[in-house]
Amino acid sequence: MIRFNNNPAKAMEFTSFKKRENVTDDELLFAVLKFETVLVQQKGIIFHCLVRNYSNDYANVLFADSIEVLKDLGKNLGSLPEVQSFFEMVDMKTVKIEYHGIQKDNFQIPPDFSCVEKGTFSLTDLNDSNKLLSVSGKIENQYLNTFENTKAHFIGALEENKFSEITFGNTLANTKQICFGYFENTYCLELLNLADKESMELDFWYLIA
Repeated sequence: MIRFNNNPAKAMEFTSFKKRENVTDDELLFAVLKFETVLVQQKGIIFHCLVRNYSNDYANVLFADSIEVLKDLGKNLGSLPEVQSFFEMVDMKTVKIEYHGIQKDNFQIPPDFSCVEKGTFSLTDLNDSNKLLSVSGKIENQYLNTFENTKAHFIGALEENKFSEITFGNTLANTKQICFGYFENTYCLELLNLADKESMELDFWYLIA
C-alpha cells in the first residue's frame, strides 16, 4: 500500500485477477512492491493497494484524479521491467478491469482501513440516478457513519446504468456485519429497491499490500 499524496480522488481502477499456479504469494507481494516504485513516478496517481478475497482472487486498487490518468497507465508503464515482472505472475485470462468515476465531491481515501466492500448494480429505472446519490448520502449519514468501523464510502459510475457502492472498513468481520444490516435499515432498503436485483454483485476484499 502506498499513498502518493492526499489529493481528493475522482476515479478508482479496480483490476481483479488470479495469480498463475506456479507463483507463490510472497513472489506476488514482492513484485507488487516493485510495481509501486514505478507508479510513484506517474502524475495524477493518488493511492495504490493490493487486496484479496475468499475466492483467492487478487485486485489492484488504484485511485487517481481522473479516469484518463488510469487508462493511460498501460501506455506509460507497460514496457517497464518492474511492470512486466508483475504481469508475468498474473493469469491474464482472469483479468477484469473496472473504472469507477467517484460520484462524491472531495473524496478522501481514509488513512487506515483493512477491508474494501465492493458492490455493483444497475438501476431498474435509469431516471433514478440522481435519487441514487441522495439515498446514498442518507445511508452514509444515518447508517454507515454511526459505526466506528466505517472509514469511507462512495457511489461510483462505471458505464451507462452500472454503478458501484464502495465502503472502506476497519475490519472484514465488522464490515460484513454492517453490510448485512442493510436489510433491516429504512435508508438502505430504499437503495436496494432502486437496484435491479439480478444485476447485483457483492464481494469483500481484505488488504494485503
